[in-house]
Amino acid sequence: MAAPMSELTSRMTGVRHIEAAHDVTALAEMILENRRRPLVLLSTTADGTFAFEPDLIARELGSDAEVITIATGVATFSLEQALPPKTHVFGGAARSYPADFGMDPDWRRSILRLPDRHTVDQLVEDALAQVTVSSVAASAAHRTWVGAVVERVSGASGNIAKLDNGDRVMVVADNLPPHLSLADALTEGGPVEGWLTERDLAPETAEPDFSVFQDGDTTLARAVKVTPQRAYLKLHPTGPEIPLRRRDVIPGADDGVNAELQIADVVRVGQTLRVRVVRTNGALGLSLVYVDADAALVAPLSLLRGGAPWLREGVDAEAAPAVRTSSPEVVPVQPSDDSGPAAGDGERVSAPPSSVDSMALSELRDEVRELRGAFVRLGREVRAGTDLETLDNLRDESAGLSSELHRERSLRRERDTIIAGLRQELRDARAARAGVNESKRTERGVWPTGEDWLRYEVLTTWAIRTIASDKSRHPLAEYTVGPRFVESLNTLDDGQLEKALRAIVDVVTGRVAEIPGRQLHRLREGDGGSDHYVVRADGAGCWRASIEVNAPSARRLHYWQLPGGAVELSRVVLHDDMMP
Repeated sequence: MAAPMSELTSRMTGVRHIEAAHDVTALAEMILENRRRPLVLLSTTADGTFAFEPDLIARELGSDAEVITIATGVATFSLEQALPPKTHVFGGAARSYPADFGMDPDWRRSILRLPDRHTVDQLVEDALAQVTVSSVAASAAHRTWVGAVVERVSGASGNIAKLDNGDRVMVVADNLPPHLSLADALTEGGPVEGWLTERDLAPETAEPDFSVFQDGDTTLARAVKVTPQRAYLKLHPTGPEIPLRRRDVIPGADDGVNAELQIADVVRVGQTLRVRVVRTNGALGLSLVYVDADAALVAPLSLLRGGAPWLREGVDAEAAPAVRTSSPEVVPVQPSDDSGPAAGDGERVSAPPSSVDSMALSELRDEVRELRGAFVRLGREVRAGTDLETLDNLRDESAGLSSELHRERSLRRERDTIIAGLRQELRDARAARAGVNESKRTERGVWPTGEDWLRYEVLTTWAIRTIASDKSRHPLAEYTVGPRFVESLNTLDDGQLEKALRAIVDVVTGRVAEIPGRQLHRLREGDGGSDHYVVRADGAGCWRASIEVNAPSARRLHYWQLPGGAVELSRVVLHDDMMP
């Protein structure tokens, strides 16, 4: 009989640890039962250490959540068998289970945090958000719509606002979509409105209305992507990317003026820019040419109902360094004014006083932000009861182990690739023993269209390669066939076509990300690791998966991941073909 959770062994103060398989049954029951608070589960790495520090997480969460650790190996394997699909942890990963997880045990309600992709702060935020959701759900009948003023914006220690009566409340993201961050929506000293439940204020998103921007208006936009030929700006995070050509960015570009300037010399990703609105037959466009630095701004759109504008002049995104001084190569863009004096050769038009004030204000805000960050870090160290010298030693030790950890992960990836290949060979051998000739395909000519033929072959391949017990776990989802996809199969022989159909099945069932041999990754616009991802105008991203490995002119499968999650097959290409 499994021991009760209170009797499970503990490796560290306040955090229970599980190693024995017989203790896993009680843990699984605890995860799926109706609890009063979230449960954070952390697994060990292959060498028995933790990628996410359990003691630190326990101190950050206090009594708001239960923190439990589990050893990777027999215990995590047993847990996988006891929980619904895709809801377990292993290999250093961690996740937070909501208090009501058993009512709807969907893995998407409990985000898997991986040590090489996520941070302790993100895991803590997951648990705190689940605490908030539980509190609001219990008292939803007593909520009130109120206004407040934001006093503090901090993703790690909470966003604080002050009500009209002087009470302070915590601003929470209960009513916001997962892709929207409160840190992007709140401004210290700015307004915020939302549903007040006890001490939690939950704002709602505002629907963007682009009709407020008329032809010739001056407003603010955020640069989200820069290529040699285009700059892409947004007026709202959920709005479309508006492309600007070189002549829309650099004055006189069509006439050879400023020929030495490139778009990247003028625009950087993350910059907040003054733009001029251009309406052509009702279509919304933007320009950086002839933007009046003294014109009154049309207020940028807000992310939240009753909230402050999303963009503020002089405040760039965190990912891009703020531009503190004017570049000597960039010619300031001003509207023509025949009444004023013209700058002669060798002279530079000086920045207006408003620009100087804006830069000084930006520097001051940066200093204030750094001071606030220092206070937050100091507060954490005081709560942890650890002096700075000890923390420095721990950081040095962590840095020394970093290279070893990377080597272990590389070896694990190689091992997973080998295992995936062996599993595929085993499936093929079983099919051969069963007398199924997978290479025998129907003639395309007997089908009304090439797409009809393809869908039949995909369905047949899925039925043969997926065993009965896995058909409900990995169903063949809906997908669309791009206009060039069937044609791209014409050059494949029977063996290559069979491999391509298997890759399509892995993509459509969603298993492609679980198979290391598929080498799944997003397609980039160039060869560099920092080049932008290929994204279509409708927001779909292009992905690339391996059909063949270690073969001459190995084939790759290109497909589009649509914003709603659906798949559109694009092309089967050779290894060196990087076109979507």
